[in-house]
Amino acid sequence: MVLGVASLAIGQPQASKTNYTVYEVRGDVKPPRLISTPVPPPPDSVHRQLKVRVSFVVASDGSVADVKLLKRSTPEFDDYALAAISKWKFAPATKDGTPVAVRLETEMRSHK
Repeated sequence: MVLGVASLAIGQPQASKTNYTVYEVRGDVKPPRLISTPVPPPPDSVHRQLKVRVSFVVASDGSVADVKLLKRSTPEFDDYALAAISKWKFAPATKDGTPVAVRLETEMRSHK
């Protein structure tokens, strides 16, 4: 199985449920840089091509927070994608040189 992953920045500055502002990557807000994307083996139940779309926040410390499914697949693959993305690490986005939180989207695909 091979997973394809692509990210893009979305949204406007907004208050998050956790106590920080989430920015859009543009202008003086520079994008986060991916450091680690651990992808564990997929569930044995994944026997066909599947795709999910996920939204998540890269917090100002580079951790992933507020992971949400935007486009679902099977429950097993949905859970797998959410768990994998939750473990990713980034060098955080910056605004005027200061680390800030940004919301990104990614698509994760399985290929058999």
